[in-house]
Parts: sequence; structure tokens; C-alpha cells
Amino acid sequence: MHSFLYLVFATCMSCAVGLDFTGAKWIWIPGRAADGITYPPGNATFRRDFTPANGKVPISANILITTDNAYTLYVNGRTIGTGVDLRFAQRYCVPLVKDCNVFAIAAQNYQPALPGNAAGVLVAIQIRYSDGFTDTIVTDGEWHAIGGTPAGFQQLAFDDSKWPAAFVEGAYPNTAPWNMPQYATLIPPESQNPGPSLLSAKWIWTTEATSPGANVPIGARAFRKTVILPNGQLAAQAKILIATDNAFTLYVNGLLVGSGQSFTVANRYVVNFSPTSRVVIAIYASNVPPGGPAGVFAAFDIVSCDCSDDIYFVTDESWKFNLGTPAGFIAPNYDDSAWPTVVTEGGYGAQPWGPTTVPTTNSPQSAAALGAPDAPPADVVV
Repeated sequence: MHSFLYLVFATCMSCAVGLDFTGAKWIWIPGRAADGITYPPGNATFRRDFTPANGKVPISANILITTDNAYTLYVNGRTIGTGVDLRFAQRYCVPLVKDCNVFAIAAQNYQPALPGNAAGVLVAIQIRYSDGFTDTIVTDGEWHAIGGTPAGFQQLAFDDSKWPAAFVEGAYPNTAPWNMPQYATLIPPESQNPGPSLLSAKWIWTTEATSPGANVPIGARAFRKTVILPNGQLAAQAKILIATDNAFTLYVNGLLVGSGQSFTVANRYVVNFSPTSRVVIAIYASNVPPGGPAGVFAAFDIVSCDCSDDIYFVTDESWKFNLGTPAGFIAPNYDDSAWPTVVTEGGYGAQPWGPTTVPTTNSPQSAAALGAPDAPPADVVV
């Protein structure tokens, strides 16, 4: 097996940034006709080893791929997916091992041997690490390629050291014939997950709310929710919708996300953080003069960074509260085991609050409300 460190593009992000074909090149094997486009029909096989730098632990790979004409994608010997139409790129999320990982592609050019019959592979791969950083590798001259489909080529232990480098046909998106309108490649969205929804959330407050929508004392209260992801699953992003009567300051894993003061229009946040299997939400909520009802209303989508399913939760009976705002309550390791659980005051549209509007744009990171704990700012995506 030919294994060494490759030059990659490093990014300091807690969750994968948007992945497209930027920097990728169309590749195939040598043998292109003099017209600079035409290839004969046949199979070609491609491999790329990836060994992380010392101390770096890869978690997963986000892969974007298209091929003219067809491909089967393998990672570490496992079949990941197939495609047969270059106009529709496909995404895959694949868990990685800690050391060397191998990306392998069996590709086919099965059109007739006519002038203008192109062949090519186009790939971008984003590697996510346990420290929150990402690297991106793309199809280029660092890939190994050979005609045909050798037995066992997709396995980690396969020796491709005698394979030549892939032939680079040109950069995306300017290389013919794929720069022509009829060959435009549709890139699918990053995620099909619906995100958080307030429809199943409940308005919550302390036991001072003796009935739904009842008047409660003026003042600030603390709320917490700890989520332990199953089976060691890792997450690196939270998508949040939150509204309060009257005001809130929101913290994720001890970092300040932002504050707001509306129960008719929610704040919408996307928060990146270092990969973790434990997510702690803390809310400083206040009922301000002249008083009246009070409540917290929120929904959360904890986004996996290891190809596991997202975790969804809302404000409900499982949250804990404190009638004050104890020092350090926003800290992830704060002991809230003695805190009681909240009371619920009704679901979406409940009176006196009515329906809550969800904005189409993200809220920015902002300062804590007056009286709320200060904390380092969270990585909030606008």
C-alpha cells in the first residue's frame, strides 16, 4: 500500500463547512485522443490514501462525487455508493478509522467510441477531526489510477505503489466538455434533515406557574438540559429555535450564544462547537416588570459529525430549573442533580402566547442580557 501524508486544505471549523467541488480537477487515466476530450470505452480504477498528521484523529469523511459515466465508491474496502449520471453529484458521510484511510473508485466509461466521448472522475472529500478541524482533499494528480479493475483494489492493504498518477484533465468548473450547459452538475444540499421544529415544543417555567399562562413573580430563573448522545456518538453543531416571555440569554456548553426578548418571533441560531458526546443547554430567563405570564419555548437539532443520526429535543417536562440564577450554572459540569423539573404550560400556539413565527435567517451572536452571566462567545453561524 502506498501511504504518506498528502497536502490538504486545513480549516479551523467545529462543524464541516459547505462542501463543493472548489479546487477539484477532473481526472482519468492517460490515453485521451488528440482532440483533448475523447476516451475509448472501458474501466478505470482510482485510489487515494489519507494518513492524518501526528496527533490528529479523523472522525468521518463528507464525500461529494460525480463521474462520467458511472462509479462505485469504496472507503476502506466497504462499498459506499454508486452513480450513473454525471449531471447529479452525490453526497456520502462515512466514518473513518484513526490511522490510514483509503478512498477507492471503480469507474466506467461505457459510451460508444465516438469523437467527443469524454470520461472523468470529480471528487471532493472533507475530513472531520476530533479536535474540530477539517481538511479537504480533491481529485488531482495525487490520486493513483490504472486501467481495468484489479482484484482487491478497494482494500486497505492493497499495494498501489506501482500505479501511475491519475491524468489531470482540467479544473472544475472550466474544463470541456463538462463546462457546457447540458453537462452542468447539480450539487445536492448538505443535509436532508428537517432541522428543529417548535410544533412539538412546550412552554415551560418554574413551579411558580400554577396554571398555564398564570402570572408569576418578576425576576430571573435558570433552566438547564443535558443531552448525552448514544453509543459515543459525536456532535459538533446545534441548530436552535428559541422564544421567551419575556427575555432570555442562551448558552451552549458554557459559551454565550445570544439573547432575545420576544415570544411572537423566535430567535434562530446555528452554533458550532468542538466534537463532543455531551451537550449542555443553559438558559437565563426573566419575567420583567410589570410582570404577568412567563415561559421558555425552544427546539433543538444536535447535528452529528460522525455520520450518526441527528438528535432532536424540545422544551418539555425533562428540563430542570432553579428559582434563582446560581453562580456557575451555565458551566457544562455544573451539578444540577438537585434541581426540580419544570412545569409545562401548553404547546405551540398556546394562550396567552399564540403561534410563534420562525425566521428564515439566522440570528447573530449577541451580548448577554442585563444581569445574565457573561461568558466567552460561542461560534455562531450567521
